[in-house]
Amino acid sequence: MGSLSKIGLVCALLMAVSGCKIDPITQGMVNDDAFIKQKNQSLFLKVAGNIGSRKLVLIVHGGPGGNSLDYRDSMIKAVLEPNVAVGYWDQRFGGNSQGNAGASELADYREDLLTVVKFLRTKYGEDLKIYLMGHSWGGFLTPYFLGHADNQQWISGWIQVDGAHNYPLNDSLTEDMLAKRAVVEMAANRNVSHWKEVLDYCNAHNVSDGYEVSVKMNGYAHEGEALMDSVFAPSGSYYKEPSSSYRNNKVNGVITALLRVDSPTYDTDPDVYLGRIQVPALLLWGRFDFVCPPPLCDDLNGKIGSQDKTIQFFEHSGHSPMMNEPNLFWESVLDWVIKH
Repeated sequence: MGSLSKIGLVCALLMAVSGCKIDPITQGMVNDDAFIKQKNQSLFLKVAGNIGSRKLVLIVHGGPGGNSLDYRDSMIKAVLEPNVAVGYWDQRFGGNSQGNAGASELADYREDLLTVVKFLRTKYGEDLKIYLMGHSWGGFLTPYFLGHADNQQWISGWIQVDGAHNYPLNDSLTEDMLAKRAVVEMAANRNVSHWKEVLDYCNAHNVSDGYEVSVKMNGYAHEGEALMDSVFAPSGSYYKEPSSSYRNNKVNGVITALLRVDSPTYDTDPDVYLGRIQVPALLLWGRFDFVCPPPLCDDLNGKIGSQDKTIQFFEHSGHSPMMNEPNLFWESVLDWVIKH
């Protein structure tokens, strides 16, 4: 267990809240765990990799209710961690974070992220460059965070991976992509019964009908990409880190669903803050992502204020290119981070 683990929760809390003085770790390889107390939640954070690089990729996982250690497979350990540090943060009511009470507003998640970022700079040095990597639901949180107040001052770059920055637009694009693909697949006599069910549902419902319809469409979206021959199946190396299995708070997923944490996103207009974002941005998208369809990338690219923007599509991926094309994905991330 790393040095931060030995310090434990008490000192991690003191560092984050009251300014406990501990010499920052700025050299070598690290493998540290911490729990950061924040509004009745203890937020889990693992930092692993080359902290001596003075660069850290902070993963903002999907969900809500997901698990950051799901991203820590053999490929990220082989490609990213030897060259830069990686922060695996579990959001409130997610993964290994503890505490089944506390606030669950969108602003609370945004405040949590700022607390984690400040903690990292305290623990590993004020000169640490932090790159946010938001995936799926995390792709809503990252621009929501970056476009608020002066949060950008803490961040050196932003990596958006198949992110849901605009929930209403996302849903309409998912419905459209599913309906059009259903027609193509049925005409080709592939999985006809499934795609007929999807098309019938799309014709009978509209995503504007309510949250339950959106959830149903999301389920069809995940099923749809699994039926695409062009999408590479996840490799056997993509498994969550074993250590997460005994710490993972299984209640979190249930609570997140009951709270409908992401429901307020439908009343959030991202156009209000996207133009404020000026940090360098890397937009990564799976070509066959039905969950967060590729036109979302085009919308985001046209609205953020960043002048330094890079777009890359993964031609054999769906919603999670780090699973479908892991080697290409992590090498692309590393190359961009090194250059920025």
